[in-house]
Amino acid sequence: MGEEMSVNNYNNNPSSDSSNNDHSSSDPNIYFRNLSLAFFVAHPMEFLTKHKRLREECLKHGNLEGHYIEGIPQFFVEKDKNKGFFHLHQAAIGGYRDGWYLSGLLMLALERFYKGEKYLDKLQWKTNLSVSDHCKERVLKTLSTICGIMNAGYYTAMVNLECLTKCDQKNSSNHICDECYYYKQLKKFVLFAMNQYN
Repeated sequence: MGEEMSVNNYNNNPSSDSSNNDHSSSDPNIYFRNLSLAFFVAHPMEFLTKHKRLREECLKHGNLEGHYIEGIPQFFVEKDKNKGFFHLHQAAIGGYRDGWYLSGLLMLALERFYKGEKYLDKLQWKTNLSVSDHCKERVLKTLSTICGIMNAGYYTAMVNLECLTKCDQKNSSNHICDECYYYKQLKKFVLFAMNQYN
């Protein structure tokens, strides 16, 4: 009863043709490039410390999630900003949205405002804010697994960006415009990072 559709019955996939089940010629380039690493997005340190071979293969074959996940501990834990940015940039240029969002935040936090805005603009937040909001939620959830992400320079960048922001309602929680969007994203990140530090 229900045996045909059991999760343990690997040979029964109702959406595939049984004549197409020969995987002996599967290309590892395609496999590792497209492998979902969603579990490790939520647990980046596990990817770094416990799954070295998988990590190496995914990075070697250009897996965007792999680059994103690798960039986070490199930047925040290993404190190798160049290596962290390299991997986050690989994810971003490949079109991985969370890579765009985190790269944009970090550029803003390092006072590279123009570059940060360019990354965040790739999310087309002006026409659909929900994409940016979902990215923010996922990025902050991932970063919540890492302690000590705060850097004193982030607060300085937030204060400097606030001075450059020409919006009278920039401190209103229910107002977002072209002028204050970037400041509000950075402010949320800095407040989050400060809470992680304590």
